[in-house]
Amino acid sequence: MYKLCKTEQSARRQREIESALLELMASTRYEDITVTELCENMQMPRKAFYRYFDNKDGALHALIDHTLMDFEHF
Repeated sequence: MYKLCKTEQSARRQREIESALLELMASTRYEDITVTELCENMQMPRKAFYRYFDNKDGALHALIDHTLMDFEHF
């Protein structure tokens, strides 16, 4: 899963990771995407990824949840 962010900076960073995953999914099948590849594309250490997410699926769940929340507030 993903962790709830307590600061605006953390929430923004988490959203950046989610956006990078979505961007990568435009050109690569989700099953073929690795955390390493995602982190390399963002020029971010893997340790930073795991600060926000337990795994790649957690990032996808956060992306879906946050997209739905944005849609509800629209």
